[in-house]
Amino acid sequence: EEAARTAFAQEHSLCIFRPTCGDIPVVEHSGDVYSCDHFVDEAHYLGNIQETPLVELLESPAQRAFGQAKWETLPRECQRCPVREMCNGECPKNRFLPTPEGEPNRNYLCAGYRRFFTHCHPFVSEVAALWRRQHTP
Repeated sequence: EEAARTAFAQEHSLCIFRPTCGDIPVVEHSGDVYSCDHFVDEAHYLGNIQETPLVELLESPAQRAFGQAKWETLPRECQRCPVREMCNGECPKNRFLPTPEGEPNRNYLCAGYRRFFTHCHPFVSEVAALWRRQHTP
């Protein structure tokens, strides 16, 4: 299902496959807000909702920078990948290997995702084309 979303020009429902991050922050029981549930640490602390309105924290420069960093740190290997739109480098928490060219931020799950999405791509493209033919007036 997630693999088919790009063929239908839909946004990924799972944040890990979106081009940028930052749409799914964490609010802890204390009111502390963090950029993401994968990054609940001091470096990604945005503030506390008892002191700062949530909307201000979510629209803060720190949160915007966190979201854009996913795209901006995408290795060239990923940028050139034929299934990039299906994966977008996956979650930054999993980007800790070097690429074959020595560039940082390669996802350690890359080989598996590439194989899966490469296998799915022709099928989801055909399903989308069939759907469009049946739903075009």
